[in-house]
Amino acid sequence: MKVLVREEATEGAGAGGRNTESGSLARGLQVLGVLHESMHALSHSEVAEAANLPASTTHRLLQALVEHRQVERTRGGRYRPSARSLLPLVMDHPLNSLRRDVTGLLRGLCDRHGPSTSLILFFGTERAMLESAPGRYSVMPYYDTHLSAPYHTTVSGKLLLAHLDPDEQKTLIAGKPLLARTPHSITDVARLQDELNTVQSEGFATNLHENVTGICACGTVLKSSNARAIGAIVMSGPSEYFSSETIPVMRRELRETSALLTHTSLALRAVARFLE
Repeated sequence: MKVLVREEATEGAGAGGRNTESGSLARGLQVLGVLHESMHALSHSEVAEAANLPASTTHRLLQALVEHRQVERTRGGRYRPSARSLLPLVMDHPLNSLRRDVTGLLRGLCDRHGPSTSLILFFGTERAMLESAPGRYSVMPYYDTHLSAPYHTTVSGKLLLAHLDPDEQKTLIAGKPLLARTPHSITDVARLQDELNTVQSEGFATNLHENVTGICACGTVLKSSNARAIGAIVMSGPSEYFSSETIPVMRRELRETSALLTHTSLALRAVARFLE
């Protein structure tokens, strides 16, 4: 961004210059994040308040982001993300291709069973929702494409943990308290490890009121053609949809859908290479 060039020229190429550049980049990303999270265009003062930045700094960053076509200034003088910022991937990017491949499959699962059905990808130890078919109810189980709910209380989190190597798994759960989100949350590491062993062997996980009371979920791991776990297909919604009779049926169909994608989707193979 232009502001970074100015500051680098002022501060020089030493540690001070690098720190200034890094700080400016972080603040620019912070401003862009505020705009991405908003459902409408924001005024300069609204951006500054949400980002907790001085008005002058916010103005400078917004101008740089406009100049680099990451932000658009409306006729009314408000700011919103540009088309380039909101839709940065080319149409034939593997992620866009996979989204098109799974849309009908997710909708079919949702229509047959009721709960929202989502495809979640693993970016290292982070989880992101690529596509979702909303269920037959007004409550949405996800509010963000980047999932931040605890690993030990969610289906996608358990599936990710179960398919990590032991050292990576320990980094995420060892030595840290397993906080209870509900009375049903697993808070004992030994008990969680037993469940993860089962999840790893079965490729299937459940969340029965463990993250939000009244909301349940189940899901299966999504693997690449070389058997590497790259994501999960998850059904989630009100607990009335999840019973001892319905969960086995969901498990079978989730596994069938996952296997179909693994063996037939060229887009999934491309995504697997992208995530290596």
